[in-house]
Amino acid sequence: MQEKHLLSPSWFVDIRLKFRHLQLLQALSRHNTLQSAAESLGLAQPAASRLLGDLEDVIGLPLFQREGRRLVINAYGSVLTRHANNLLDELDRTRDEFNALLSGGAGNVSIGAIDGPVVDLLTTAVINIQRDNPGISLEIRTGSSIGLFHDLMNGDIDIMIGRPPEDTRSMACHYTPIGEEPMVIAARQNHPLFRKATPVRLEDMAPFPWVLQRKGGKSRSRLESIFQDRNLPLPKDIIGSDSLVMTLAYLEKTDALTVLSAAVANQQAKYRQIQIVSSDVNIAISSYGILMLKSRNQSRPTMTVLDELEKTLRPAIGG
Repeated sequence: MQEKHLLSPSWFVDIRLKFRHLQLLQALSRHNTLQSAAESLGLAQPAASRLLGDLEDVIGLPLFQREGRRLVINAYGSVLTRHANNLLDELDRTRDEFNALLSGGAGNVSIGAIDGPVVDLLTTAVINIQRDNPGISLEIRTGSSIGLFHDLMNGDIDIMIGRPPEDTRSMACHYTPIGEEPMVIAARQNHPLFRKATPVRLEDMAPFPWVLQRKGGKSRSRLESIFQDRNLPLPKDIIGSDSLVMTLAYLEKTDALTVLSAAVANQQAKYRQIQIVSSDVNIAISSYGILMLKSRNQSRPTMTVLDELEKTLRPAIGG
């Protein structure tokens, strides 16, 4: 039986990783040839080849499969590249924190959130953070839980407010549950459905077009399962989009229906952009919460923002 190849505890010291090694791994994750990766770093290809050879010699395993001029990353290369990206991200964060201090600020924190919490929770928390910690610069992005989790794992955001994935990747995160996000069905003002008696049956909604999350999204999957439970065929005309702006624009110009967070729908209905459909459908989906990577050493500004989020959330969390 062949003895397993294991790295010694001192492998990282032995490899004497330099900044160029990390940069090369990052470049190789973005380019499919060594030549392109080398050019992006301003290196000659032989120099880049030597750097890659150094890494593979110390580890004793190939990190990429050679397919002609192309390099295809393997499982070992994926692990090393992911951590190289994390190290480079930490260096960038260190620079940003230093620059923030030098310029009189406190630091930068990026937050990703699904649409519902942005309307209710996050807006209140941001107001409080700006009031009490004016030196913290906030960057906020919205999207689906799937997309935001990808951003969190890649180090593009510090804090995620959304639903964790159902696979084992969620074990890489600290998770603080908040609660369920109420969902409703909505349409444009004066939609033909509003001339029917309420509550509107799912059978009456089925013939209309829909604009829903992309395939795999929680609310879309839940609606599809409701159709199946009632032995109804899925609507034939479905547009998939995670963009709230696109969804609202599509509703305005068509007879389409959609599934929205109740908080978002109520806000849009207040300005008469949409109308909530009173229906016999209860779209309950899994709870959402706050996610942060366990592997990342969080900055002081990030922890300050987290404290404020948890303070705002305390009634929902049950604290």
